[in-house]
Amino acid sequence: MKTHSIAVLFALVAAIIAPAQGIADQTDERLPALFETLRSTTSETIREETEDAIWTIWFASGSDEIDRMMEEARQAVQAGELRAAELIYSEVIEKAPLYSEGWNRRATVRYYQRDFDGSLDDIEQTLALEPRHFGAIWGMGMILGLQKNFPNAIAAFERLLEIKPNARDARPRIELLKQEMNKGAV
Repeated sequence: MKTHSIAVLFALVAAIIAPAQGIADQTDERLPALFETLRSTTSETIREETEDAIWTIWFASGSDEIDRMMEEARQAVQAGELRAAELIYSEVIEKAPLYSEGWNRRATVRYYQRDFDGSLDDIEQTLALEPRHFGAIWGMGMILGLQKNFPNAIAAFERLLEIKPNARDARPRIELLKQEMNKGAV
């Protein structure tokens, strides 16, 4: 087994089984190694496992109350009760303003409701707390593309590729955005 593979395996195991101290989310000390793995791996399996480990850390607020509220909001989204979910996420943000995933989840709900400006505001807060949040960056690229802000949408997807070079749909979206931008330039 290569030394690099052993290091990747160690980082993944540590991220999954090591107990988190206090609030995990974007401040967790396991994240730098996971992001390095995400950036450097060529293995689809390791990439998926690494992403899952990152999401697990991001979702772990360190507060039973916040975790309960996040689950309640998730269930509301699944039931199509987007306004209720937005209100719960807003309460999460009020109680834990430094918890990036609260902002990101509300951004997602606002995106579903086509409140793109509200979503972008929440994405900005998410990225202020966790600049590597690939989910928020992807959402930013999508919204900016829908708003026909092609240069900034392309920049968002390029930023995504810096963090996550194997992001499946980033390169095709960049090409599509460039085509749309060029249509407007003709």
